Amino acid sequence: MPSPAQSIEDLRKQIEYHNRLYYAEAKPKISDRHFDQLLEQLRTLEQANPELTTADSPTQRVGGQPLSGFRTVRHTQPMYSIDNTYDQQELLGWHQRVIKGLVEAEDLSGGNAPPIQFQMEPKIDGVAVNLRYEDGQLVLAVSRGDGHQGDDITQNIRTIRGIPLKLADDKRPPPTVLEVRGEVYMPDEEFARINHAREKNGDEPFANPRNATAGTLKQLNPSIVGKRRLKFIAHGRGLVSPHLCDCHSDFLAFLRSFGVPVSPLAKTAESMNDAWQYIKQFGTQRENIGYGVDGVVIKVDRYDLQEQLGHTTKAPRWCIAYKYAAEQAITRLLAVDWQVGKTGKLTPRATMEPVFVAGTTVKHATLHNANEIERKNLRIGDTVVIEKAGEIIPQIIKVLKEHRTKRTTAITPPTSCPSCSEPVIQEEGEVAHRCMNPQCPDQIRERLIWFAARGQMDIDGLGEKMVYQLADAGVLDSYGDVYRLKNHREQILQLDRMGETKVANLLDAIEASKTRGLQRILAGLGIRHLGGRAAQIIAQHFGSIDKLIQATRQEIEEFEVDGNRSGIGTEIAQSLHRFLKSRAGIQIINELRAADLNLTDPQQHSQIPSDSPFTGKTIVITGTLKDYDRKDLAAKLQSMGANITSSVSRKTDFLITGENPGSKYDKATQIGIEIWSEERLKQVLVQLG
Repeated sequence: MPSPAQSIEDLRKQIEYHNRLYYAEAKPKISDRHFDQLLEQLRTLEQANPELTTADSPTQRVGGQPLSGFRTVRHTQPMYSIDNTYDQQELLGWHQRVIKGLVEAEDLSGGNAPPIQFQMEPKIDGVAVNLRYEDGQLVLAVSRGDGHQGDDITQNIRTIRGIPLKLADDKRPPPTVLEVRGEVYMPDEEFARINHAREKNGDEPFANPRNATAGTLKQLNPSIVGKRRLKFIAHGRGLVSPHLCDCHSDFLAFLRSFGVPVSPLAKTAESMNDAWQYIKQFGTQRENIGYGVDGVVIKVDRYDLQEQLGHTTKAPRWCIAYKYAAEQAITRLLAVDWQVGKTGKLTPRATMEPVFVAGTTVKHATLHNANEIERKNLRIGDTVVIEKAGEIIPQIIKVLKEHRTKRTTAITPPTSCPSCSEPVIQEEGEVAHRCMNPQCPDQIRERLIWFAARGQMDIDGLGEKMVYQLADAGVLDSYGDVYRLKNHREQILQLDRMGETKVANLLDAIEASKTRGLQRILAGLGIRHLGGRAAQIIAQHFGSIDKLIQATRQEIEEFEVDGNRSGIGTEIAQSLHRFLKSRAGIQIINELRAADLNLTDPQQHSQIPSDSPFTGKTIVITGTLKDYDRKDLAAKLQSMGANITSSVSRKTDFLITGENPGSKYDKATQIGIEIWSEERLKQVLVQLG
């Protein structure tokens, strides 16, 4: 008779084997009831022998106490979004840009790019996550968040039966570090089951499977997540150490061998024509696969070509998503109201008879501006066709003029602000209408929401609802008020759903934001035309708010960085200078100064020695770094005059390498690029101070 330890080991192997057959290979050999019986046998044995229970046991998928909240985790490598296209010509245009990018990266005089294969995969309408395995054990799961950091949802991800807690392959050991990226989704059948139960209990049903998935993963109690039968399909990679595969199709095969679910519908296309045939064919079957899919993702298969193509600040250049035509619906335009943004811009919003389209009930749509209303010849009372752009944002596509009656009325922009009643103007050469009152209540609220958001002051807990709640309570009416909220603690505690912990966390986040520095402050103030990159360049050059205030408009516009014009044009310089000299701008700066915010830039470019080895150099970073976060290192080198790129070419000055550098190291060696170790870099940075 086998020992309890042996019986437990045998049951775990059986359960993981059948899990793999069901989720990774879609070839189940036993019924659900039989599987549950095996799981119950294992649970009984572990309860009788608690010392034999391990964290990676199938019985431990749902465990632990409900969480009090999610901690924020920075991704080791950014999780970029993907650019979209909606027609064949745009897809062909992307293909031509890929070819051109590869030709330029290789400095090919003949103009011929290497052969390109594409990997085709369904674009699942779910929630993107990053799973981190270390020595084969699942140690961390993080939501995409803003692409640079997300929520630690490990406890919830462990409840998804298709995700292996431990990687196992009889033929080879798992890599030291493996980050798997993919989509968590809710099958249509499960969505129907949950909504039926919610309606039966008198609860509001979920609008669509994606919303249901997102809401489920935000649950603080993993046992609730475990009951909702979510699924997962892998589609990408983050950090992988050591280097494993040379192309994406091989990486998917590698994942499949370790029991990680990948799409059975993924396919390699030898040409763009093959890719288009796949898109057309899949479009005829996507409604019948049992879960939400809104398009096809097309990726350059070879990883070395992906690295050469690189990415923009938002998306990789080596992949694109082809989106199928959006679902449309017919409804009636009832009214148009004008919303005031953070810069005073008035945006018309349509109110329509509620209509169900692409999974949700829609009654509002953006109309963009008055010119768009005129172009579409929209009138109140018109029958209109709407769709969701990217199946997310409702838009009015056209008017059905054959249904127009004499009762329709014209839509005209307001002459006074709907928030503060001050005059509205339309500046020469501009489409937008604007309220110019800096004390306009709606503008103030929108500016505060922007100020607190990630990428600006990053004040966790001070989102749109909280800003409106605090403003309605009379304790938040300016940037300075943000830092005076600590004086209203007792009043805030009396507000709806504001407990001690929530208030303490909010005030701690506000206090932490004081150290963000000049660049974040400039970007967060909602100064017209001034974006994050321009704010960074200006902050690094001037170094402090006092020097910036003393600068003329011409000095802001015409300063140089490394002998070249900074790129800060007349429009930005004029807008920033006007703000700094205005009564409202002076008041804002004085309030932030009084609140003890850091109004200087810690990486002022002018403080870098003129003999810095990074000035004007094009640098690529690769491999696993021991002592630096890759993003922070890139920002530091940029502040010291470097141009950071993602792929090695003959234009690269030198390559900085960590452990397991992979193909970038090979290419740099091949074409004679100077290579720096992390240790050498560290010594130089120490010398520079």
